[in-house]
Amino acid sequence: MELGDQLVGLVQGLGRALVQATRSAEGLPALPESQVAVLRRLSRTGGRTPAQLADDLHLARPTISNVVRDLIADGLVERRPAPGDGRSVVLVPTAGAEARLTAFRQGRSEVMARALATLSDDDRSRLEAAAPALVRLLDEVRSKG
Repeated sequence: MELGDQLVGLVQGLGRALVQATRSAEGLPALPESQVAVLRRLSRTGGRTPAQLADDLHLARPTISNVVRDLIADGLVERRPAPGDGRSVVLVPTAGAEARLTAFRQGRSEVMARALATLSDDDRSRLEAAAPALVRLLDEVRSKG
């Protein structure tokens, strides 16, 4: 197996396993990945228009509309008038959504810390040494997308 394929499999598998372990440990209900992506983007940006959100996430506007509709119904996103443009709306995460994201991030950190603690000192050192190269690889992949 080529290195690139091996890394893709490992990163995807680690990501999925980390999400599942965190949800189990925290007792958090699962949200569809599209909803999680929208909430994360809104949390990072403080709010976006539906068109900006669709562009940011490379999703079709009808898809964003459906995801946002469900998030609003669940009390995780609210619409606010856009500053300076009474015809547009800005989508913002609710306090409940922010609390849920914070709980997940903290839980994920705890799950990862527990998993890392089970590794040998040599394995942890190897992972630490590989981190800068993985950051550069991520930057390279992002710059091409």
